[in-house]
Amino acid sequence: MAIRALIRRRETESELLAATAEEMATAYEAGLLREEPSRLVEVASGEGAIAARLEEMYARAEHEVCLFDTPPYLAPAGPQVDLQADLLRRGILSRGIYSATGLEDPKILSRAFRMVELGEQARVLPSVPLKLLVVDGCRALLPLTASAAGGYCAVVVWHSAVTEALQKLFELAWQQAAPLGQAVDDGGLSESERTLTRLLAAGMKDEAVARHLGVSLRTLRRRVSELQERLGAASRFQLGMRASQRGWV
Repeated sequence: MAIRALIRRRETESELLAATAEEMATAYEAGLLREEPSRLVEVASGEGAIAARLEEMYARAEHEVCLFDTPPYLAPAGPQVDLQADLLRRGILSRGIYSATGLEDPKILSRAFRMVELGEQARVLPSVPLKLLVVDGCRALLPLTASAAGGYCAVVVWHSAVTEALQKLFELAWQQAAPLGQAVDDGGLSESERTLTRLLAAGMKDEAVARHLGVSLRTLRRRVSELQERLGAASRFQLGMRASQRGWV
């Protein structure tokens, strides 16, 4: 019993030291920014440097991570997927807004659904303005190049009016985006029908949906018509609304 009590006391002391170190680091960074505004922005060049910054930002997240996800994808998705999964396991809120054009890639769509299964709140827009990661509303990472031709180059922005503006940009986009959720079985819905409702809710084009399902456009449109008939929906918009009301998406 004495040993257990000693272990608990040491653990408490370690937690207090870690919290104090974090507070001191935050205060130190704030002081540097006041004294040297140029430190507000840090440029990371190269895949390795950006990966290191991503890992650091995810590790320091305490409350929430917000993400814009859109092509082009310059680096392998694996490391960031692992970081996001670990984040969700730690109980930290993760919200992601995906570009519908990006979800036309089966690998990206599969990754997005995997994140939803792990607990991410995901939404979709026809297009997303830029890649963006905002952590706790006070640290942001975004690319400096708009295309693959520019190589690996990103900027880290520390807490400032800039990060606040980026967070507001995300919130505005979040309000306009459509949910990307998991369809649930209702009334004997088949697996392919559940997938179909999710893809339609994501606002994907018929060609992309048919490609994901491995069917022809004619077959896809017949299936959509059958779903509309089951729900008494006169249009795809009504289909999406009624499927959402039933908890299918």
